[in-house]
Amino acid sequence: MDDRYKILEWDSDFFGYKVASIRQESISDAGFDTVLWALRKENVKLVYCFLKPGEDDLAKLIIGNSGFLADTKITYFKPVIFDKDFSFSESVVSYKKTHCSPKLKELALQSGIYSRFRIDPNFRNNEFEKLYTEWVEKSVRREISDEVLVFTENDDEKGFVTISLKNGTGTIGLIAVDEKTRGRSIGKILMNSALRFMSENNAGIAEVATQKANEGACRFYDALGFEIKNIVNVYHLWIS
Repeated sequence: MDDRYKILEWDSDFFGYKVASIRQESISDAGFDTVLWALRKENVKLVYCFLKPGEDDLAKLIIGNSGFLADTKITYFKPVIFDKDFSFSESVVSYKKTHCSPKLKELALQSGIYSRFRIDPNFRNNEFEKLYTEWVEKSVRREISDEVLVFTENDDEKGFVTISLKNGTGTIGLIAVDEKTRGRSIGKILMNSALRFMSENNAGIAEVATQKANEGACRFYDALGFEIKNIVNVYHLWIS
């Protein structure tokens, strides 16, 4: 096995073509061409390249091979300290259905408006829609989440958040508020409800990731007291 890159089995199976990721140390003038040759030999179509900000020479090398910056991913974190803001809201309920409603699917797509899988024009087989639909469906079935909280009003789902717990950390997967009802603090209510759930389940740290381009989400997490944990530039390199 070539340790300079990794074939991503789940992505490959889901999208229907081979997808790989390249280790940062494999991106250099000396060895990048040989890595691309090996990827072509394996019939890889798409490569994800993850770089730290400031790696300008490596970024130029990727761009010079027809790659482009698809996303600047920001991961935020915050200690989970129970306070009055975590108070119970009657509008937020645990989603108990085993199937995903059409409204939740719609909200999931709204949440991904800045997703790299949406903005990359090389995705031409509805990859973004399929991916986010799969994400929320598996969350509802509790395959990739431990809880799904939904803000409802007159039996209408106005927003939701998914939460997973692991090793004392609570991670927000998807969070969405209907674009027609934004500006009513529904997102804050959902987030505080998620933090309450984390606190009740002994999670000491909350984490959530978003795109730098999603300035509204970044301001939202800043206002809630989250701090930046790390930033990663994600490049897509399509191999012809």
